Amino acid sequence: MMEDTHLQHPLSAGSPRGIRRDRATQENVEVMVGWTLRQAIGASKRNPAAISGAPRLDGDHRAKRPAAGPRVATLRPMRRSRILAAMGAFSTLVAVWAGAVAPPALAGGAPVSPSADDFYRAPDGFESTAPGTILRERPIQLASYSALPFNAQAWQLLYRTTDLAGNPMATVTTVILPAGAPPTGGRPLLSYQMATDSLDPACAPSVAMQPGSGLESFTSQGEMTFVGQALQRGWAVSVPDHQGPAARMGAPREPGYAALDGIRAAEQFAPLGLPGTQTPVGLWGYSGGGLASAWAAQVQPSYAPELNVRGFALGSPAPDPVPVIDHLGGTFWAGLQTLVLASAQRVFPDAVREIDARLTPAGRAALAAQSDQCLASTMVTNLFRDNTGYWTVPLTELLQLPAVAAAIEQTKLGGTAPTAPVYLYSGVNDEIVPIATVDHLADTYCAGGTPLTYRRDEISLHATLIMTGAADALNWLGDRIDGEPSAPGCDTQTLTSTLQAPGAAESYVSTTLGMGDILMGRPIGPR
Repeated sequence: MMEDTHLQHPLSAGSPRGIRRDRATQENVEVMVGWTLRQAIGASKRNPAAISGAPRLDGDHRAKRPAAGPRVATLRPMRRSRILAAMGAFSTLVAVWAGAVAPPALAGGAPVSPSADDFYRAPDGFESTAPGTILRERPIQLASYSALPFNAQAWQLLYRTTDLAGNPMATVTTVILPAGAPPTGGRPLLSYQMATDSLDPACAPSVAMQPGSGLESFTSQGEMTFVGQALQRGWAVSVPDHQGPAARMGAPREPGYAALDGIRAAEQFAPLGLPGTQTPVGLWGYSGGGLASAWAAQVQPSYAPELNVRGFALGSPAPDPVPVIDHLGGTFWAGLQTLVLASAQRVFPDAVREIDARLTPAGRAALAAQSDQCLASTMVTNLFRDNTGYWTVPLTELLQLPAVAAAIEQTKLGGTAPTAPVYLYSGVNDEIVPIATVDHLADTYCAGGTPLTYRRDEISLHATLIMTGAADALNWLGDRIDGEPSAPGCDTQTLTSTLQAPGAAESYVSTTLGMGDILMGRPIGPR
């Protein structure tokens, strides 16, 4: 059989899984960054279909809200493409400038993989402890993009949580303390869920945030920008390994349990100086991190009702995996199709036989490769791939098999409406998460009584809204954490960009300048 070069892992065969940077990985990441920049340019021109490999969206993907749903206030379009492009360029210039004048790269070897690190192994008898109990702790050094400074005091906490079946499980969160005195009224806590999107435990945030982790976890490292923005507001931050020790991506309930128990652990950890369950808490995540945060929002009322959760910010979660993966073959995001199926095999044993029986040999190899790749490699090694040769039946038929369909049904969001306020944001032209699925989730939340602020962004795509949407999400969370009540009912608006929201553009500029301070190695805290 002809060798399939797309399935070769970008890391050298002789290195331990993944925790080192080499030329092949750097080239892969450069490809990804270059395409993302072209994507941003396409978005600024309001022409997503001009991007090579991006699907043209049909009417269903631009579906308007049903008349019975929440009111959609569509603001008059504003010609801001040049402004948005300039903001993107401004962010890039700040990062490049800071990197050029930053202190020397951090020394030290690659972090130890969780599979070889005893810290990650739960001690005997942990099952009898309460969820959120700290089992181990250690100080840890952080880095920006593997080599640049991230000057904040941090620790790793191994703590007891719960898996998707309701059984005791242990996972790790990285807790971070900002520089300076706590804000008046006490220090709040943000639980930030990263978009890990990998089946390899070595791609977890607790590894990716360390010096020497390499560029394989480039996507998670980029999200440290948002962690830094929270620290600059004086908030403590918890970044949980929400996929757990087995890296069960896309599992129902489990990532929510992990995030909430990470909050419980952080509130008990004395060095953070938090006032226990009185701590004002916010949760935030985008894409895979938005999905994990949405599960936390869904299970929190019954699983952790004692927490003082002020709000959830959910960026482009995937409420239903079927529409997400159904149209991605042949696009830049083609790797997500095999990743989701490989995840289904890991999370739902009953689906393994049904899926495997309908895979070609190349398909089995493609799914197996996912267990040894972080998201950046998954994307780059499957760029624009037509995956139809991986299955012996049409993908839609495979997804409708009884065991597979039953598994997918469990992963859909919306079963329980959150009780805390929610800020939900997604792109009208998001090429991964169809806006109709997010609209439906918003309808479900509204019907269930959730105080909802929903922003539909017309100009941003999936890889750009994570940047342009962060300012308004952070401002909204800041208002909730400061005690300002959320408006009752549902507030839904379709904007040209979420940067049009009051204060968002100013926050975008301020936090982008703050990113320069972070990369310069200055202590991270309120300025």
